[in-house]
Amino acid sequence: MVVGAIAAGTSAQAHGFHASFTVIEHNARAGTLELLHRLFIQDLEVVLTARRGEAMTIDDSPLVQKFIEEYLLDVFSLADSNGKRLRPDWVGMKLQIDTLFVYRELKVPAAPAALIVSDQTLTEAHPGQVNSVNVTIGGRTQTAVFTIDDPPRTLTF
Repeated sequence: MVVGAIAAGTSAQAHGFHASFTVIEHNARAGTLELLHRLFIQDLEVVLTARRGEAMTIDDSPLVQKFIEEYLLDVFSLADSNGKRLRPDWVGMKLQIDTLFVYRELKVPAAPAALIVSDQTLTEAHPGQVNSVNVTIGGRTQTAVFTIDDPPRTLTF
């Protein structure tokens, strides 16, 4: 099961630091990579409002979940060591005060030896955004930190 994640940031007016945190863990028993994204709701509402051209309020409705899934597919990506893009399946999300937890998973036949990760979450609204991604496979954790326009990173295990 995906565990622990921290992030900071709500709105540009409230503070000057914006961050998201993603944890990816290989579950050998289930044959999956489990993803947990932790985002601040207000930051995500700013981005979705700009993208949709209408005010967006984050709730747990199926339509909002669809918008969030589409957004994450656009700004966060995983690829195998050959560069083939991997598409995680939506599992669900949980709203907790000002924080959104998004759960996704990806079926994998075996633990990958490498993953290519890219994370540009929220950078379009917050140029100073910092996105941290921790990937744990086979008991070994690799961390990648992304800021605006950073290229994908290859993490090896």
